[in-house]
Amino acid sequence: MYSKGHQIEQNISAEKLVRWFDNPPDRKGTHTFKWDYNLAKFGREDVIPLWIADMDFAVAEEITEALKARTEHPVYGYSYRTKSYTEAILGWLDKRHNWQLNASQLLFYPPGTVAAIHTLVNLFSEVTDEIIVQTPSYPPLTNIVRETGRQLIENPLILKDNEYVMDFKHLEGCFTSKTKLLILCSPHNPTGRVWRESELEKLASLCKQHNVMVISDEVHADLLLEDGQHCHFNRINTDKRGAAVTLISACKTFNIAALPQSTLICDDKNIRQIVKHAIDTSHLNLDGVFSATAAQAGYIHGEIWLNHLLFYISRNRDRLKNFIDKFMPQVVLVEAQGTYLAWLDFRQLKLSQVELSNIFVFQAGVGLYDGCLFGEEGNGFFRVNLACSQKLLLEAFHNIHQALKSKGAV
Repeated sequence: MYSKGHQIEQNISAEKLVRWFDNPPDRKGTHTFKWDYNLAKFGREDVIPLWIADMDFAVAEEITEALKARTEHPVYGYSYRTKSYTEAILGWLDKRHNWQLNASQLLFYPPGTVAAIHTLVNLFSEVTDEIIVQTPSYPPLTNIVRETGRQLIENPLILKDNEYVMDFKHLEGCFTSKTKLLILCSPHNPTGRVWRESELEKLASLCKQHNVMVISDEVHADLLLEDGQHCHFNRINTDKRGAAVTLISACKTFNIAALPQSTLICDDKNIRQIVKHAIDTSHLNLDGVFSATAAQAGYIHGEIWLNHLLFYISRNRDRLKNFIDKFMPQVVLVEAQGTYLAWLDFRQLKLSQVELSNIFVFQAGVGLYDGCLFGEEGNGFFRVNLACSQKLLLEAFHNIHQALKSKGAV
């Protein structure tokens, strides 16, 4: 299992931290949501964007070189999935997570994780069936439930001692005869919580008791900021859980979200057959040649880059906490254990969400992700993307501090 402490003992090069992360490339003009969509998103162009979850950092050089090598052949026709691609994923799970799987347990959904979850919802539930999602939640997960005509059942997480925990008592009351699925986010977006194995086992037991299948979105599984480990849901012993599908991806790990790719892990043969049939009949059984090339290069060669990234992200998180504690003690940073996101609690300021958003955008010139979009439990919160240079992060929060101070809020 990946342990931050173990990896930091390996030499973290200060020169690489500066070269890879302190001076990221200028992304403006690349049609990126994060930098070129500000006017449409926030109503002004000159906003420091800390909202959408992609990184400002250049990818590992090996990924760029692999893509360059592939572009040298000028034909980009249909290509089949190679054995080396599958072996790269299996090798990563073994080396990084000490999880030994065989190729038969994997399925591949080239359009990406959210699209795969949409397909799973349609395959394993019917219109008007109930699906449980723990809130606050990454908006696409709740949107899938609503937009497919299913009934969203919210199981709010509890913020206790600056850590989110599952409300199992409430969860027990969520199950009915119409409940078919629970969509889990692990590690959790937006709170950054990395669930303990004991928590996941309790969740699994309840779902098994009520014959509810678990879809586990684990795109942030490689992004751990604390000592410890990530427990993949399908790694829980089958005698402790029921039907489940775990979804992983190289997209968040290696910052290649525009080259979508996802891998589904499932030990239930019947579920695999149903999903494979849907993939095949939808003609989604061919990988995008550049997506596969980038993901394979990341899984084989990207570990050193990732170790440096996690060190840098954890340092950004700690810098932000120190700044907030010193200059804005009324604001609470829910310290992420994983992901490259920070969840900020502004409720003590006694300002409405609209007031806060207007201050951030029009006075501070900073674009954050409005917590209300994550559900009712996100009211008073904003999500921050830590995957930027430390200079940009501190500039943004200096601006926020000055704007709040001018309002007498801090």
